[in-house]
Parts: sequence; structure tokens; C-alpha cells
Amino acid sequence: MNRNYFIHIVYIILFSLVSCNLEPLPADQLPSFNKLYRVSEDIEAVDFICKPDQSGYIIIGNLKSNDDSDIIIIDVGIDGMQKNLYRVNTEEYDEAVSIKLNEDDNSALILAHRIRSNQIQDGIDQNIILKTNLDGIPFGGNNEIPEDSSSAIIKILKSENENSIIQLHDFLISGQNIIGVGQIRETNNGNTSRVTQIFDVSSVDFNNTIDSTILAFRQKPDNPIYNNSKLIKIKEGNVPSAVYEVFGQNESENPDGEEREPSLNISWDAYTDLESSAGEPIFIGTDRNDVFGDILFHSNGKNYIAGNYENSDTIFIITKDYTGFNNNRGQEIYSLTGYGNQVTSLSEDSDGNIIMSTIVESEIQNTSHILKFSQSGQPIEGQDFEFKSTGLNNTVKKIESEPGNILVILSQKTFDNNSTAIGLMKIKF
Repeated sequence: MNRNYFIHIVYIILFSLVSCNLEPLPADQLPSFNKLYRVSEDIEAVDFICKPDQSGYIIIGNLKSNDDSDIIIIDVGIDGMQKNLYRVNTEEYDEAVSIKLNEDDNSALILAHRIRSNQIQDGIDQNIILKTNLDGIPFGGNNEIPEDSSSAIIKILKSENENSIIQLHDFLISGQNIIGVGQIRETNNGNTSRVTQIFDVSSVDFNNTIDSTILAFRQKPDNPIYNNSKLIKIKEGNVPSAVYEVFGQNESENPDGEEREPSLNISWDAYTDLESSAGEPIFIGTDRNDVFGDILFHSNGKNYIAGNYENSDTIFIITKDYTGFNNNRGQEIYSLTGYGNQVTSLSEDSDGNIIMSTIVESEIQNTSHILKFSQSGQPIEGQDFEFKSTGLNNTVKKIESEPGNILVILSQKTFDNNSTAIGLMKIKF
């Protein structure tokens, strides 16, 4: 692929979006913007969604220091202009993980982690949920002075087994249930196992502080086997028989320093019923230590799975029909080098092409690439650019498409003076 360099200079501070079903506009009216929000030394971009009334976006992030982390919620108009910013200020170290639209009552739910004070690796005290309206205002809080004194009613997602350490990475709202996926372990330093937990939120009042916990009524698998596995993403099923599907990684071990077996890093489970038991993982990909990046359910009925090979600068995209339990049969893989060592997001444009965002991580600086692939999984010549700015690091966190081949890009920027910002850009691509 030929590289086209897309360079934007930003010093004027202006400030995984579910695909927006916006009405197409004439070419001369297509919106575009490039904004930055909340510049500080410790701001982190996390996720965003599109408002169902097509009026803008809700962005979530974290404002961190050495001993504190607060969740940031930014209300953004369709033109990218900031309307409101809310800082959920608690005495705990809270990190936002994911935001999802709740179509039943036009609200949004935010999954977050509450971290132990010593912040050891995977030191999750609790998985928590908070709720906002479509202006990004948290439920149950005193938000008269939003930036300085925002608060929220926070609910704790709790397992029946209080001795297990559970870290949820993603969630799905299904009717009156929250389905969370992640990893479970018995000890801080022990092996992990993939885990799915289901919570009933039908009677949960996010304006009431009395009931602070939501107990999981179903966990899958019931008796986890701790084999260094975890679930990273959950999506609604791609066929009518699948309520939801989960995707993750299963890593091999090398306890004696010997050459380890290749990791089977891309897997899924397709559940046909909310109460069904967990089946065996279904591995997709190769034996080259595949690292899962993202999954796209395309309008053509095919699945596109992207990732990278561990400890390399090679990324890949897998094209495959819905497979159920037939593993690697029928998959087609295209790999290429020089465009990053991590895949962050996939999206489908108005022409049915696949758009991928990647990160080039290095000790000196991070950059990102945006690439376009055909439905056959082949890169389209000349349809790629390197995403740069005046910042020392520029990391694309999530992309989504709107009609007219408009691409919305959420990014994390770090400038030469170590200040950071959350960036949102809308471009024609």
C-alpha cells in the first residue's frame, strides 16, 4: 500500500461510537471538525457513543494522578463543540472502561473499575456501573457546578463468590440485563480464566443510594479452568440464534523458560440462550501468537476479525463467514507490516469497505494509521494515512463510520510539554 500522510497541526485548544444512523447530507453540507477537550497532564480518552437523536456524542475518559482517578463525561454537539463536561469526583480510584447506549430509556451506562490504592497489576477492587442521561449528566448526583463537584449514584457489580478477583473488560445491555465479560482469578498472581457474568438491572434505581450492589445471577463458566484466558469484547449475536457472542484470548505459558507453544489468542463463544452453559472456546486465526484487536459484523453477513502477531509489527485481518463451531474452516487471512503493532478498531463505511485503525507503539512516540480494506479483506491501494499531530504521542482509540463515508475518530494526544487531551475528529475518508 502507498502511504499518504495525513498531518494536522493543532495548537488552538477547541476542544467505539456505536455506528450512527444519521440521514445522509449533500456533499457540500457534510460536517467535519477537529476538536480537543480537557487539556491537562493526566487526561485519558476511553470511549464514546452517538446520541440516538443524532444531536452529538458522549465521550468518556479518566482524569488521573498518582493517587486518584476520576471519570470524565463530555457532552459534545454534532459539530464537535463541547456542551458540558462532568467529573465524577469520588474518594476512590475509578477508571472508566466502556460506555453503551440504553435504548429502552434513552440513557447511557458506563462500566468502570475501582482500583486498589496500591494499584498493583489487575488490582481491581470492584467493577462498577453508573448511569447518565443523553446530556451526559450522571444520575443521582449534585451537578450544579459540573466540572468541580459532579457526583453520581454508583452501583457495584458483585459476584456470589466474594473471594474471586474479577475484572470486566466490556459489557452488553440485553433487555433488563447487563452481560459483562472479562477475566476471573483466585489470587492476585494466579492464572486467569475467561468469565461472563449476567446482572438483572430491572429493579435498580440509579437515583437511590440505598441499594448499592447488583448481584450476578449467572456466571459462565460455572467452574472456571484457570488457563490464562480472558474475554475482551462482547457483541450482539450475528445470527438470530445467537443472543450474544464473546471474543478474547487464550495465552500459553512458559514457566520454565523454554520455548512456549503458540498462543491461541482469538476465540469466541456463541450463546444461543441467556441461561445456556458455557461451551468450549472456538479458536480462529493462526498459530503465530495472534493478539485479538477488534471484530466487525459486516452488512454482507461476513465476520472480519483483526489483530496483530505478538511482538511484531505485523497486523492481520481475517475474513470469514459465520462459523458456529467449525473453527478455522473457510477463513481467509491477509497480513501486512509497517502499519502498527496493535489494532484498535474496525468499522464499515457507506460503500461496504472495512476501515481499520492501528497504533505504532514505541519508546519514543506513538503514532496511528487508518487503513481501508475491500470486502474480500484486501487493502485498497492509496487508501491509508498516518495520523499525526503536533503531539509527541497520538493514539487512535476508536473509529466509527457515518453516512457519506464520514469517519469519526476518538484519539488520545500527548504534547511536547507532557500535557494531554482527548481528541475527536470527523473527516471524509
